[in-house]
Amino acid sequence: MTKLIVMVGLPASFKSTYAKQLAKEHNATILSSDDIREELLNDVNNQDNNSKVFEVMNKRAKQLLQKGNNVILDATNINRKRRKHLINHELKMADEKIVYYMNTHVDDCVESDLNRDRSVGKEVIMKMYKSMQIPVKNEGWDEVVIINPEMNEAHEERKTLENIITQNKNYETVMSTLSHYMNDFKKIHELPHDSKYHSFSVSRHTYHVFDYIRDRTDDLRLLWAALFHDVGKGYTKSFINYKGEKTRYASFLGHENISAQIALYALLELGYDTEFATRVSALCQFHMYLMSAGDKKMNEIQEMLGNDLYEDLMILHWADMQAK
Repeated sequence: MTKLIVMVGLPASFKSTYAKQLAKEHNATILSSDDIREELLNDVNNQDNNSKVFEVMNKRAKQLLQKGNNVILDATNINRKRRKHLINHELKMADEKIVYYMNTHVDDCVESDLNRDRSVGKEVIMKMYKSMQIPVKNEGWDEVVIINPEMNEAHEERKTLENIITQNKNYETVMSTLSHYMNDFKKIHELPHDSKYHSFSVSRHTYHVFDYIRDRTDDLRLLWAALFHDVGKGYTKSFINYKGEKTRYASFLGHENISAQIALYALLELGYDTEFATRVSALCQFHMYLMSAGDKKMNEIQEMLGNDLYEDLMILHWADMQAK
């Protein structure tokens, strides 16, 4: 029985440290993208030929697996499409496929990066932060493992927050309470959308999505998903498009990925169990997919999430569309 373990996480999220621990536990060989990049390009920070780096990494992994060895891939592995291709095609010969997601807060990654030899810099980390897609089991994994840093579990804060969001509280109370306990909500407080799609600020849009859902259900997963779904916009607002051109209206590219990461970290810190937190996180991460999805894409999303979570996603999507 061969085992393929794939590490997923931002730079300086302690992936390599944890990979070494796993290598001992599973008698596995670690293949590091940083080591291969240095071997091929003589510079661990050289990103000019990533395709070659990962071609070599995957080829070596395939050879090891075919010989009956367990393998750990130590890289950021932030892209879902590439992960799916890797485990369902290139390295499908592995008998067991496990992914470890490093649930390290971005601020801790930036700080840790300053103190390590292979520093990539804050700009690189923040770029990856916007692109990080948290793994879900239906990508093709036998198991998804969330690795959390030491947290000060805020169970008393959870009681306070649940009391606020499940009762009929107004905009100021809900958003000011969230901002008090979670700094990420301060970033969206009255942040203008500057968008042709939204007339409300980000925080007021968030509240209206939340209030729409609260009028129809007391399901905490949906209530938290409504509150977290756009919190990543505080990190992503830009008047520059992907071509580097100035634009009249703001864009928030990648905000759903950041929202998902923030939700997962915050809910686990509040003491919710992993299943609860990952379901809310997935709703945040996939909520933008429905904006322009055709039937084929909708079917793919439903297969990825499962029927129950897909139904919740449709509720969140409908609320999102009502709160323009």
